[in-house]
Amino acid sequence: MKLRLLILVMLNLVFFEAGAQLITYKLRFRNSDKTPVINTSFLVADQRLDTDPQGIILLKLPQNVTQVNVRSADLKSYIINNNLTETISLPKDPGITIDVYVSKPTPDQLKLLEGKIDKSQSALRAYIQKNIQETKAGYDKILALINSSNFNDTTIMRGQLEFYPLISSTLLNYLNEARNFNDAFLALSSALNTKPAYNQLSDAIYRYNDIFDLLNKNKSTYEQAIATYWKSQELALKYSNVIDYAIEDFHKIYILEINYTYINRIYAAVNETNKKKRARLQQDLAKDMQELSAAMSRKLTGLGERITSINSRLYDNDRKSNDVTNN
Repeated sequence: MKLRLLILVMLNLVFFEAGAQLITYKLRFRNSDKTPVINTSFLVADQRLDTDPQGIILLKLPQNVTQVNVRSADLKSYIINNNLTETISLPKDPGITIDVYVSKPTPDQLKLLEGKIDKSQSALRAYIQKNIQETKAGYDKILALINSSNFNDTTIMRGQLEFYPLISSTLLNYLNEARNFNDAFLALSSALNTKPAYNQLSDAIYRYNDIFDLLNKNKSTYEQAIATYWKSQELALKYSNVIDYAIEDFHKIYILEINYTYINRIYAAVNETNKKKRARLQQDLAKDMQELSAAMSRKLTGLGERITSINSRLYDNDRKSNDVTNN
């Protein structure tokens, strides 16, 4: 069974490649002096599209879509109405041309906008890369220590100081991203026809996948570190049980249930052409999503208690070791 959450791409298919009738809209990109912006790439409804020699982009969308996000593919060249993103309301009459005004960013605007782009995502990626490097270096030290049998109070203390931040931060970051995913899933339940809700869940999925992979990958290394530096098979087993709880009792039961079941239900509920049937499907789906979210929340409360307990045990043992060494 694949453990990684797979529904990210499907969310865009659900919302944008629906079975509903497609309508063609015309977007005309213009500079502030109304001259056309020609042969330039823009991100429209998460699609990279180029303007023609008249500054036009033709966009096909399902008839139930009422607004679309537009962003420059290169913020150094253009920004939309002096903002990072702009939500464009679609006219009821698709024959009406939608004017999208753009401008060149000033240095101050560019600096501000670039600072906002994927800031949290970049921070998480940087944390994961740093964690991977430090965990690998720490594991190499464990192997060298085992091969040399050079166990003493100093190496034990250094090992605990090196691994405690890695172990505790990995657990806490996983818990945080799992909660963010649950929040985004719950938000979608009451906004099934709203694109920003899908964007929020897509972002949460990216982050959850990354931190889940890290948690899963580090499991055996951190068990070995605890057994070696804390000299406690009991604590190593306790840590292992926390990870098993996260994977077996939360991820496989709830996250993969969303992956294998709810994506099809979301697709059906959003793309049903009969209004009464669509309303009924969405009502039932929203109720079930909210119930599942509540169950996830309870499970995450239990996971949070287990994480707090193991982190406290590791911290207390770490502190006792330091006290003994210092004395």
